[in-house]
Amino acid sequence: MSLARCAGTALLFACVLAYSQEHKSPPVHFSFDRESFYADGRESEKSVLQTETQINCTRQGRSCIAATAEYYAGHPHVSVEYFQTLKWDADGIIATSQAVCMQRTMIVSFSNQSISISGTLKSLPKETTDACKAVGANEPYTDEFILKNSSKWNKAPNGQSNDK
Repeated sequence: MSLARCAGTALLFACVLAYSQEHKSPPVHFSFDRESFYADGRESEKSVLQTETQINCTRQGRSCIAATAEYYAGHPHVSVEYFQTLKWDADGIIATSQAVCMQRTMIVSFSNQSISISGTLKSLPKETTDACKAVGANEPYTDEFILKNSSKWNKAPNGQSNDK
């Protein structure tokens, strides 16, 4: 093989490698094994705010922690929510959180790499129900968790999505 041909082949290989690295999709933030689960993204319900949520679950601890960072009214805000794992098997995880106004349920599907979160109202005294309404926790809902670097995330990486 001539030196020119060898150099041409090497250059072609370098260009193909550079192109593939440049156009490679970043990894979606969803991973699991027998003992732990991790996801990073945001709930679509909150997509009018700049938010990001990280979910970490441990099988042995039978718990999940969802930490959400938000930026609104010119200030950062961080909230932490604790979920108790009800079921963890080869298909996924079901976990619940007992907030003041609602019970929230998180369903993780390992095979689909998807997470849904729903909220159901609790039976509460009128004063508490009025307070829940004031903060917008007055109707049941189901929401999709949008994984970081997924196609939906990349359409609106700062959470400014209008396609609810």
